[in-house]
Amino acid sequence: MKINEAAKRLHTSAWTLRYYEQIALIAPVTRISGMRDYDETTIAQLQKILDWRACGVTLDEIKQLAQLDLQDDTGESQREILRNQAGVLRDQIAHLQGSLNRLETQIEHLPTKELTTSGLH
Repeated sequence: MKINEAAKRLHTSAWTLRYYEQIALIAPVTRISGMRDYDETTIAQLQKILDWRACGVTLDEIKQLAQLDLQDDTGESQREILRNQAGVLRDQIAHLQGSLNRLETQIEHLPTKELTTSGLH
């Protein structure tokens, strides 16, 4: 699959796919006549990377996760990285929920004015 097709399928840009290859998040992509040809294994790797990025996992952490994957790790080190990010997300959710609650309370306590038709013609 060509880069533009892969980017469209993954809902990202061709630039992002080239960059991930450049910084070695994925292995060099096979080229046919000089053009990248993405196989299903690489697409699956990229989808995992993009999912992690969407969850706020940093590129450095993703490099660590990829390296641990290659080392045939038991998964505990990977779980630790992902658990840490899950904790960050939980903290953000709690903060946002508190903010939402405060706004909803302020909205409820705003005075209401009834519209009159006397000013309408």
